[in-house]
Amino acid sequence: MGIKELDKFSDEKLFDLYKRTGKDKFFGVLYERYARKVYAYCIRAVPDKENARDIFQKSWAAVIEKKDAFTGGNFIAWLMVITRNFCLMEKRIRKYTDEINENTLITDTDENIDFKLREILMNQINKLPDEMAELIKLKYFDEFSYKEIVDILGINMSLVKVRLFRAKKILAESLAFLKEDK
Repeated sequence: MGIKELDKFSDEKLFDLYKRTGKDKFFGVLYERYARKVYAYCIRAVPDKENARDIFQKSWAAVIEKKDAFTGGNFIAWLMVITRNFCLMEKRIRKYTDEINENTLITDTDENIDFKLREILMNQINKLPDEMAELIKLKYFDEFSYKEIVDILGINMSLVKVRLFRAKKILAESLAFLKEDK
């Protein structure tokens, strides 16, 4: 069976084949499908690239180690729950060991304006309560659907929508100063 034929298989079917046979080609297709998305989530959740890479590797290693724990359902949601848990663990560790300097984000050169706006936005997102910040990142940065977010976070759809609405409202209010400066 070639890679092109495997691309037609669902995530769950590929993972089941991997579990039953142990053949890396099945796991490889899943890795190719989701490596960028998982890494992007890690880098947003843990801005330190080295720690993000470590979490990325730990997540995929955990999928292999805990393959028997996956008994069906949505593979990508399961993978993202594993990744999220590693990111949360890293945040807790960092919270107790690092001090965050919030005063290093703005420089006044025109060529850095997009970078500055992105930094301002990320700074405001990171000031949101954790559950709201995570929802914003999952929906608008990682581009997960509402259903995928429900599966990843294990909360109901209405709670996802309410928290996203509130988070966007808070962000709009906190970024209102950008409109006033124009």
